[in-house]
Amino acid sequence: MSTYSHLTELARQQLELPDNKRVETLFHGRFIAHERVAEIIHHCEHLMHKPRGTRPVGLLVFGPNGSGKTALGDALQRRNASSGATLNQPATQPTLCFSMSGAREAREVYTRLLLALRCPHIRTLTGDQRREMGLTLAKAADLRLLIVDEIQDVLLTTPRQQALALLAVKDIMNSLKVPVLALGTEDARISLEADQHLKARFKMHKLPIWQCDEYLGNFLSLYEATLALKKPSHLCGHLMMKLIVKETGGQLTEIVERLQYAAALAVESGQERITQELFREAEFAIPKTDLSECQG
Repeated sequence: MSTYSHLTELARQQLELPDNKRVETLFHGRFIAHERVAEIIHHCEHLMHKPRGTRPVGLLVFGPNGSGKTALGDALQRRNASSGATLNQPATQPTLCFSMSGAREAREVYTRLLLALRCPHIRTLTGDQRREMGLTLAKAADLRLLIVDEIQDVLLTTPRQQALALLAVKDIMNSLKVPVLALGTEDARISLEADQHLKARFKMHKLPIWQCDEYLGNFLSLYEATLALKKPSHLCGHLMMKLIVKETGGQLTEIVERLQYAAALAVESGQERITQELFREAEFAIPKTDLSECQG
């Protein structure tokens, strides 16, 4: 009897589910801490837990769409989750994230800080009141890392609005003494260069498009082990990797989505492994299983 040694313990347990429930698990969110992000996570968590300094620093992670930037931010929030209040300790929120998309002025930046802190009834507050309340609540929540997504979108504003929005981000860094993880596209570097003080504080790290190499092979091996399929798919094989890169353009989000659909087809067809044919078919094929209850 097979021990399914190619799978993680959780994936082996999921093999015992009915096929429709097993298909649902294939679409659950999962984050693989492969080599390209493990260093970034370690860097961010080092900054979070070191003593608060007088000059907080940041890290800019940039890359093309689909390279996994947002997933990285989500993973850091899961790893450093909020805690509820107890009789002896107040609630904490060590990380929070907001997007700069459409943030055309400093007032909107502080608004998004408050929304990320789940603060109600902010509509009537002035800009100064939003700033004061946001900083007060963030201190009370013991915020340790601010994640700013889509940082390049400040380039879509006027020079004055851009300067004020970046000034608000810098103000949050300075007032709370917290590091910032900024996420964005290739244009993100340009957005930070608009403020020389911010530029000097940020280290840059690029997430490239995936190629057919050992990094992709290691990622695929780790990802395959989380998919509840009874047979090994050998995704890290050279021919399979070449196909994956060719079909997806090396975009991480596209790779993951195609693998999820291919795995679902493998369950429903009884093949129980991802083949090259199923991977190609998964570009357009939709699983028969009703995924309406899948939480993703």
